[in-house]
Parts: sequence; structure tokens; C-alpha cells
Amino acid sequence: GEIFACGGPMSYDFTDSITKAYGNNMVFKGGKYSIYSGDVDQDGFIDLTDELLIYNDGSIFKTGYVFTDINGDRIVDLLDLLITYNNAVNFVSLIRP
Repeated sequence: GEIFACGGPMSYDFTDSITKAYGNNMVFKGGKYSIYSGDVDQDGFIDLTDELLIYNDGSIFKTGYVFTDINGDRIVDLLDLLITYNNAVNFVSLIRP
């Protein structure tokens, strides 16, 4: 296991093994393991509610550092909606101990 020293900066690489996240709840993309994205309302499920929040912000061309910008390009658009939609149809949800 990983051991962290107190008082200094911490880093943890989630990208090199699926076992780095609880319940192996990650997806393999581009040669790295990645944390799922799209749970905009933070209820533990990526679902239609999240998609509607993204759709609404995208329809008014919302920009900046906003929670509905799933891919981090500072504009809410179809790309953000597609990421969330794909995770929703795969029933992606939070896994807790």
C-alpha cells in the first residue's frame, strides 16, 4: 500500500491500475485508468438529472469554470452531454465502503 508523510504535499496516481479506486470503479481510456465524470448534482448516480443540467447550461452557451463543463474545456456543449449520456446508459454510480 501507499504511505503518505504528514506535513508535505501528497500525490497519488490513479491512472496506472484499476485497483487504485475503491471498488475498481474506473474506466480505461487512452492507456490510463480514469475516474468517471458526469455526476453533476453529486447524488451518486450519473443519470437524466445530470444530463438535463448540462443540456440547460449548453443551451445558453454557458462558459467558464462551471460544474456542468464535464471535459474541462470551459464551455458547456454537446461533448459534455455525450460523456454524461454514455456514463448514464452504462448505469455508472458511486461505490462506497
